Amino acid sequence: MPARRVEFALIGQMAEEEFLLRIVEQDIDHDLDRLQARVRLTRRETEVLPWLARGKSNRDIAQSLNVSDRTVNKHLEQIYPKLGVETRTSAVAIAIRALEGA
Repeated sequence: MPARRVEFALIGQMAEEEFLLRIVEQDIDHDLDRLQARVRLTRRETEVLPWLARGKSNRDIAQSLNVSDRTVNKHLEQIYPKLGVETRTSAVAIAIRALEGA
């Protein structure tokens, strides 16, 4: 079974006890495949990008991927030149555009 995740986002409050939510089921493996094909990174480097997009620290990413902080740092050192960027924010922007198909 493919790795799936359900993501909830608060869109706004409609009334005192009424909220509008966006619920999206995501196929993580499919997204990683698409991202890897478009940005030409290794699979592990590709796995780091979505965590960056969520604003996670290197330590948080390391825990999520079961690697050391130093390993995440090394992945980032490899990712930035491959994407032609120098910052986390620029790397995230490229990843988001790649997943949107822009």
